[in-house]
Amino acid sequence: MKKLQYQQTDFQGNCENAVWSEEYYSYLVDYLFSDHLLQGKHDVSCVEPLGYNEAIVYIRKENASESFLNSEPALGYDQIPRCYGLMDMGELRETGVLRLQQSPQFGLRGQGVLVAIIDTGVSLTDSLFLYEDGTTKVVAYWDQGDQDGRKPEGYPFGTEWTREEIDALIAGNISRNAADYIPGGVTKDASYGIDGDLTDGDYGDTEMGNYTLPDDENGHGTFLAAVAAGREDAESGFSGVAPDSELIVVKLKRPKQYLLDFYSIEDSVWACQEDDVLLAIRYVLDVATRLKRPVSICLGIGSNMGGHSGTGSLERYISAISLLPGVSVHIASGNEGISGHHYHGEVPAGQSYTEVEFHVEEEENGFVMELWGNVPVTFSIGLLSPGGENVERIQLKLNETRSIRFFPKNTVLRIRSYTGETASGEQVIRMNFRHPVAGVWRLFVYATGNGARSFDLWMPISNFLKEETFFLSASADETITSPGDALYGITYVPYDISTDSLYVRASRGYTRDGRVKPDLAAPGVAVAIPGQTFRNQASNGQTSSSQISSDQIFPVQTSRQIIRSGSSVAAAFGAGIGALMQEWALVKGNNPSLNGQNMRFYLTQGANQTQAYDYPNREWGYGTVNIYDAFLSLRR
Repeated sequence: MKKLQYQQTDFQGNCENAVWSEEYYSYLVDYLFSDHLLQGKHDVSCVEPLGYNEAIVYIRKENASESFLNSEPALGYDQIPRCYGLMDMGELRETGVLRLQQSPQFGLRGQGVLVAIIDTGVSLTDSLFLYEDGTTKVVAYWDQGDQDGRKPEGYPFGTEWTREEIDALIAGNISRNAADYIPGGVTKDASYGIDGDLTDGDYGDTEMGNYTLPDDENGHGTFLAAVAAGREDAESGFSGVAPDSELIVVKLKRPKQYLLDFYSIEDSVWACQEDDVLLAIRYVLDVATRLKRPVSICLGIGSNMGGHSGTGSLERYISAISLLPGVSVHIASGNEGISGHHYHGEVPAGQSYTEVEFHVEEEENGFVMELWGNVPVTFSIGLLSPGGENVERIQLKLNETRSIRFFPKNTVLRIRSYTGETASGEQVIRMNFRHPVAGVWRLFVYATGNGARSFDLWMPISNFLKEETFFLSASADETITSPGDALYGITYVPYDISTDSLYVRASRGYTRDGRVKPDLAAPGVAVAIPGQTFRNQASNGQTSSSQISSDQIFPVQTSRQIIRSGSSVAAAFGAGIGALMQEWALVKGNNPSLNGQNMRFYLTQGANQTQAYDYPNREWGYGTVNIYDAFLSLRR
């Protein structure tokens, strides 16, 4: 296979602490639209170019005011990183995978291909990720949140584990001779006993020489890795889609506190930030390029923030790399269809405004609501609180931010309008509610000017809100979450193979600019993997089992298997299928130029369709994925 090629860049400036330290703000910059952040007005500590005109800028907090995010004129809408949450809520035969694995003609199992899991991490001691000799199938593992170990080359934060280091710890080979395999090596504080073994000292992320592997405390990433690339388990009859593929794992770090506060995300909720995901993708490409192997990337995360038209920083980056030979990105569509977090409306001709009602649950911490309006019409808003406080029409000047306090005094709304500053050139009104009073709010949307007077409103994803916070007249359409709206990414909606019905919470298309999303439906309802069997290092290699089940979002204990539902599961199926197609095309040399966009075309051509629907449609996209039929379509 030809070596992967893409725009590689290096950090500029002192970024040693800026990426992970709470003393720095992170901003996303497009050199074509927002390079003013680099032109000397702010004390930029360092710049991380990502390629494809995109970069991350880090600015010290002491050089920015407390209200920097809300009021700084230089910060356009697209510069503030979004926070993402998890899209988790007989499959191999249904998708044509089993026929490809068993076919003498194809015999595809993912050999020579990498599957990348960018998520909550992976449990490295799970037998699904170990070969028969006990060695790992993970070629590289980057724990972004661990700052004590050896950093990946070219990245100033996190800890990287190589295959050799993982194998050494799994095998229990912790000795002086194995010191080179320990992330960070041995620091100056470490010392040796008379037998040459390590004694008390600083051992990176461990103490007293008790070395520990990075783990997946959530279980979400482990589940996705098992579905996409888990080894066969003869006892349970389980196999991942591409069992002979190998894994690159990135365990995303938690967002910085200023972003958690800005988006009102509670400490108990898993989240990640956009620039860390961008760096994770670049790291995956670095590893795949070094190993000269194709890579199928799984993204089981999502956000409701953004224009839902593929123009955000992460979406544009995904579209750019999806045109590279040997790279495909498989994305969750979201579980927002019945959440009530999207409203589509229009200000009728001859009227100055229309009214939108939304309900806020008791003790809601806060949330960001965004209004996206079609140009050239100009939109503005007014509000009526549940307590009867009326806020007349708010018409903001360019770069103006306004704060409004409601009774009781701790209810605050910060509002800002961005006009023509997004990559799509549309108007955005961002409303940041802090400690909103419970009850029904009434939002008055005003429109001025000629043209289409339609608009869309989005609240955050379900993971970031209480259940009873929603629009009273919500629309299930256009609920595909970011980055599932990326132009060239492959986006999957979950369905139940036992009933041939969509997941009840499945998001619906299309994108706001009218493109077909989701692309395909894949198994994603009550999907089961074996309960985890792992080595307990504390018990001298004895094995124990841990079984966790997740119904929609919350884990529930079961006896023998782990069960999950949601679009992230469907994306994992897609990533495994992508690995099989890459094995055929790139490893076996049948199509050396195959990229993500080509793959999307072939898979949609082979999708199963029923006579009950017209295709493509908002619910199923082009139909249910079937890789065997996709290969047959290549011969037509």
